[in-house]
Amino acid sequence: MLDDGFSGLLGGPRSQPAMGGGGSLSGPFLQFSIPCLNVEDQKGPPSFQYIFYELPLPAFPFQFPEGEGFYVANGWCNGTGSHVQRMKILDPSRKTVLVDTNDQPFTLKRVEEPFMAVNFITGMRIEREGAYWMQVFLDNQLRLEYPLQVRKADSQPQPPTK
Repeated sequence: MLDDGFSGLLGGPRSQPAMGGGGSLSGPFLQFSIPCLNVEDQKGPPSFQYIFYELPLPAFPFQFPEGEGFYVANGWCNGTGSHVQRMKILDPSRKTVLVDTNDQPFTLKRVEEPFMAVNFITGMRIEREGAYWMQVFLDNQLRLEYPLQVRKADSQPQPPTK
């Protein structure tokens, strides 16, 4: 389940190519995608707290209780116009979608004005340890995919298997 936290303005394995100098690609570009346990925005620009790349859980299967979970913040920059963001979280087989934010429209009015979308992920059920896949789409095109390693809290991280 997804709780659409908040969206606002703010200044991996698969991502967009970097362009130096006078090169240009059509934007907007995904500046960042950050999983974290808290986003503090009461005193100025948002601050990401407890950023993580792996998720240790006490037992499996594990279900985040309603109202508990984590955030994923995606920052878009260097573009204009109306766009649609969508985010999915897939299980280790990449066949089952655990979270789908559905379409989240946003508008960039000026190239210099970035946009940040923050989603609160709650109620998600995780059946087993493994690499879960975070996918970020823009206008129905995959822009970034990265693993989120889930493991039992008292075990050491395992190297990925092929």
